[in-house]
Amino acid sequence: MDFKTEIITLQQILDAKEYRCNVQQRLLSKFHLPVLSFTMNIAGEIKQTPLIELTFDYGIQSILNFLGPPLHRSVLRRPTGCEAFFVYEKTAEEIKQACIKIESASPVGRLFDMDVIDIDGRKLSRPNSRTCIVCGGPVAPCSRSRAHGLETIKAFTNQILLQFAAEHFAIMAVEALKEEVRFTPKPGLVDLRNQGAHTDMDAALFDRSADTLHSYFAQSFLLGAEEKDCMPKLQKAGLAAEASMLQTTCGVNTHKGSIYAFGLILAALGNYFICGDDIFLHAGLLAKSAAVSDQKTHGSDVLRKYGVRGAREEAEAGFPSAKMAYKFLQQSDGDILSALLHLIAECPDTNLLYRGGLKGLRYAQSWAKFVLALPSFLRPWFAKYMDHAFIRKNLSPGGCADLLALALFLRKVDNFAD
Repeated sequence: MDFKTEIITLQQILDAKEYRCNVQQRLLSKFHLPVLSFTMNIAGEIKQTPLIELTFDYGIQSILNFLGPPLHRSVLRRPTGCEAFFVYEKTAEEIKQACIKIESASPVGRLFDMDVIDIDGRKLSRPNSRTCIVCGGPVAPCSRSRAHGLETIKAFTNQILLQFAAEHFAIMAVEALKEEVRFTPKPGLVDLRNQGAHTDMDAALFDRSADTLHSYFAQSFLLGAEEKDCMPKLQKAGLAAEASMLQTTCGVNTHKGSIYAFGLILAALGNYFICGDDIFLHAGLLAKSAAVSDQKTHGSDVLRKYGVRGAREEAEAGFPSAKMAYKFLQQSDGDILSALLHLIAECPDTNLLYRGGLKGLRYAQSWAKFVLALPSFLRPWFAKYMDHAFIRKNLSPGGCADLLALALFLRKVDNFAD
């Protein structure tokens, strides 16, 4: 494992508990208000990993969503585990009820330990005892009798963490696809303004298609976490996802390119949380290991005519164009239109080549470079003229749209993409 995990001793755990109690007392003395102390229930000698920290951050966001901005917040990330302290101008009972709702809202809440200490130093109890992570029964009898071995508890904990992460990133992937299609204007592409150079699809169809891919995205993450060389299983899952997409869209290809690209990146993310490998490097290795299909596609036609490998070449290189667009989004305060124009200007989009040949590709690239040379406030206006020009020539930079969607996803997960 590449992560520098630290084995924690019993004495360190006891010291951390004493430190936590001291922080709680200081906050009670300072604010004379109830204190919410949030930690994670993690069995075993390792208390801090990126997977645990991801879940902990979700818990913090849940507290903020339920209780709003606190009067005080402090967060500690230590080898003995993540800890957070909140002070609210609310009664201890109100805070405790919110914590119980958070802990009960999803399976991962079972790993949250949210203690509420009232102004008199009394820790509020739950009205009902928590359930055992393994068997689902009352936790106290299982804990006293040690009904389940430590290794079993650790395995169940890890599975909860992985399932949470898979769902978390799958939601982000679907959101990125919807953000891409809804951004307007996009020359030659489906957006909220028009259908671009497409007559068989619209934004609503893209939304339905994106929702269909949620389970595939979660599966891709889990495949990457479970097996380093998961490409055969990932390809099989991708074909099933493509069939599901086509059934939803009545045969219209809305997201075939995204199924390929997002599947690789999500599998690489899953591997990252277990092994710590660079996601782009690992995605490239997975792409290189893929079995080559002999099926006749638009991409194979472009490869035969122009020698451009398109999506596969981008993937095998570790998605340099998507990374470029992602970095641009970071540096330009989220200028999505300019990120797309940079992609059109620089990438040999196989969809443009298929529809317009080399002449069509160069026409699209010239337009993109022209609009990029304008002041940024004029670009949306001229992008509309560019859109009309693309529609007249039946040009659609669909490959660039896939890369833009991936860049939008990377922006959502930038803690792990940098």
